[in-house]
Amino acid sequence: MLTTSDITTGTDINAVNDDELSLRKLLISLDGQKRNIESEADAIIHELNTPPADGVEPIGLTGLLVDADGYPRNDIDVYRARSIRNRFRILQTDHKEISERIGGLLVQLAAKKKDTSKEKAEAVENALRLAPKPKPKFDSVTGKWVVQNWDGSVAGVKDGDRIRFDDLSKNRNKNAISGGVDGESKSSHIISRPFAKIDGVSNQSPATDAGIVVGDLISSFGFLHANNHHRLSAVAKLVLKIADEKRSIQITVLRRRRNEEGNISTNTSLPMDVLLESNYDNEKISKYWEEVMLTLQPRPFSGRGLLGCHIVPF
Repeated sequence: MLTTSDITTGTDINAVNDDELSLRKLLISLDGQKRNIESEADAIIHELNTPPADGVEPIGLTGLLVDADGYPRNDIDVYRARSIRNRFRILQTDHKEISERIGGLLVQLAAKKKDTSKEKAEAVENALRLAPKPKPKFDSVTGKWVVQNWDGSVAGVKDGDRIRFDDLSKNRNKNAISGGVDGESKSSHIISRPFAKIDGVSNQSPATDAGIVVGDLISSFGFLHANNHHRLSAVAKLVLKIADEKRSIQITVLRRRRNEEGNISTNTSLPMDVLLESNYDNEKISKYWEEVMLTLQPRPFSGRGLLGCHIVPF
């Protein structure tokens, strides 16, 4: 499996990670200082607003420290009052400065995370494109020589994006492509094996806008499929890239077919079982499942993430 640590690019990703780690450590340190300032300021406020004795008014943050005749009040510690008031003003200034610094560092950290994610996704894609390709193979189904695309699919034949170069015969039938013995036209479409499942969808999210529903099984996510999603990590990277470029992505989901009354069959085990069988019978699967093409635009919304749906491995 190819990982980002195996890739050499013009940008040192490890160095970027080190910078991000340094920023996080600095933010933790500044946050600790900020909390100490707030604790000390709270203690001063409590002291100034607490009456020093029964019947004596609290000093307060702005109250007068002299009596009606202009002399220092003799019922309070005037020197102490002036000292902690001055300290409180210093703390206010320090708190403002450290808060502004934290805000600036958070902006820097967000930018670095965005750049790092984009660079990693691009690095993975570039490495796959530049990796040595295997020699062409003869495809006995179409009678053509075919080559492998950078994403592992097949170039040179119809629906090659749904065929795996490492196993040209899988789920394919010569009669299905060239026509039956009677010369009748038959479907050449092959249902791809799903690799992920939708088990949650947020309201008013990109996922709902795209028409994604709970229970959908993802068989393709852009150029990603069952053999190159790298335990869904490639999906996460692709989502960040598409969102950053403000583009949409085509996905294919398998959805259970409905009966004539519009209801899904109550036999919930059999439709799922046909997807898990090792021989993956395309004709059998199409009886229970239908493919739905959707257009998804990853973007920020009121909820978490960029999609608004929870994707788990299938």
